[in-house]
Amino acid sequence: MSPAKRFGDMLVEEGLISLSKLDEALKIQRSTGKRLGEVMQDMEILVQDQILDILSKQLDVPKIDLFEEPVDREIASTIDPELIQRHKAIPVRIENDEMIVAMVDPLNLMAIDDIRLATGYEVRTRICSEQALDRIYQDLFGVSHEAKKHLEDWKKIQMKEGNTLRDALKSASSLSEIEDAPIVRFVEAILEGAVDQKASDIHLEPKEDKMLVRYRVDGLLHKVMDVPRSAMAAVIARLKILAGLDTSERRRPQDGRIDLKVRSRAFDIRFSTLPTLYGEKVVMRLLDKSKIQFTLEQLGFEEDELVVWRELLEHPHGIIYLTGPTGSGKSTTLIASLATVARDTINVVTVEDPIEYQLPTINQVQVNRKVDFSFTQALRTIVRQDPDVIMVGETRDDETAELAMNAALTGHLVFSTLHTNDAAGGFIRLHNMGIERFLITASVLAMVAQRLVRVLCRNCKTPYEPSDPEMDILKPYLPLIEGRSPQKIKLYKARGCEMCHNLGYSGRLAIFEILPMSQTVREMFMSDAPIQSLKRQARKEGMNTLFESGLRKVFKGITSLEELFRVSSASEDIDSMTDGVGAEGFKRVKPLLEELPEELVSGII
Repeated sequence: MSPAKRFGDMLVEEGLISLSKLDEALKIQRSTGKRLGEVMQDMEILVQDQILDILSKQLDVPKIDLFEEPVDREIASTIDPELIQRHKAIPVRIENDEMIVAMVDPLNLMAIDDIRLATGYEVRTRICSEQALDRIYQDLFGVSHEAKKHLEDWKKIQMKEGNTLRDALKSASSLSEIEDAPIVRFVEAILEGAVDQKASDIHLEPKEDKMLVRYRVDGLLHKVMDVPRSAMAAVIARLKILAGLDTSERRRPQDGRIDLKVRSRAFDIRFSTLPTLYGEKVVMRLLDKSKIQFTLEQLGFEEDELVVWRELLEHPHGIIYLTGPTGSGKSTTLIASLATVARDTINVVTVEDPIEYQLPTINQVQVNRKVDFSFTQALRTIVRQDPDVIMVGETRDDETAELAMNAALTGHLVFSTLHTNDAAGGFIRLHNMGIERFLITASVLAMVAQRLVRVLCRNCKTPYEPSDPEMDILKPYLPLIEGRSPQKIKLYKARGCEMCHNLGYSGRLAIFEILPMSQTVREMFMSDAPIQSLKRQARKEGMNTLFESGLRKVFKGITSLEELFRVSSASEDIDSMTDGVGAEGFKRVKPLLEELPEELVSGII
């Protein structure tokens, strides 16, 4: 029997990679210790399906798609979940008195023997991806399964003894007994499940007959499970204990923090309650302390946008505003920018509410309303602390705005945020606060609007040719992809696979609209020019709108047109198009938008 061909050689034979790329991947593998297939995924040479196809041929083991061939819950439950996790192997079904088992490593003889002993069946293996197996495991035995088990345990104890959570905690004889309480373990399962699914927020929402648990993943909420209303008070009480809050106060909102450690990863959880019709609603924001190091390149800047942004950061004084709604990534961009400018020879000070990311290279100040320590009071003190760079978490009123601008005029580089729809709207927002135009034009370096778009899963994104209505909308923007004719335009849409939890997207990137304060923009703003005139001038000077910035990612296959329409709009560009061919092309855009499917453009026009 001839020895099996090596994985890398088979990839070259199949024409999937070149020898030079294989050599490059092998060098990375030797230095990192990762599997070769994993390295090639990181390099974006191959996707998971291609790797599994080659492994299936190499090992002579059939491939299985765990989403196409659903796992029988009853069959999977015949072995201990711990065994599934340890061996990365899960029973799928019984076929001809044999157990079909999906395995990441189908040559693991110890795993095969353990499953045979545990079930009494002969085992037939199928190769699957680790991501798919982990996803199925979460669905079958993860947060919902584990949490429900703890809830059942709690209900049995409650029915037997009539105890509340407070009673159980008081009667516990040791810390380990408290930690083993079913409600405590249920709360842990909810928190750990959010970490496993890479959720940014957890929502606990009281309803008339239950409590709904939802996770926010990549900007969108997804239902996790329903909790019986009888357990709601105990769950919220446990969370309040962790956050150091008053468990008896249910009529007023409360805010707190929870420190969480999950598998050696530390998380800072911002905890907030809100009294509603059916009880207290809880929202928790998860911040991974191990992932606070961001670079500007990782945020989503296009090359030309990054050049402009870096030039702004090099200014010795002036103020830069980031604008956008809550959750648009402003804090992340600010922290990455501060990390870029911070060095041993300068003093960087921030005032925040709350402090989301802790950086050792800067001095961070927390607003505290309980002692009447506001943004304004903090800023007054900071300017006496010999700062070089100042970051004000949010400009909420005219007093804070004037103090920040005066700091910018007296030799400091200042960053802050505003809530406006686009960059030009930031100037109008400041003026509406009561700030004089001359102060705005003298101090502001730039207004930068941003949004977050979900990134298409690179393993399952599906190419397609734009429809005629889509093509008519895209035509005015074709200069963004110079060198391609309209006939060669290819877009991508979400499909869903095991790697992206069947969502079609994985991760998010920012899109930007950078409006520097040029001499012409300054003069126009001083003369009370309309906002669309400001945008028109900025476009003449090279500014890309949010929609244009997003389209560049659409044309590159990074995100979908549907996702871009979710966060931005072509119709917002119509009035700011410059004279000429672009403007003529855009006369048709608004009615064409109306021809697109409703789910694609809902809320745009």
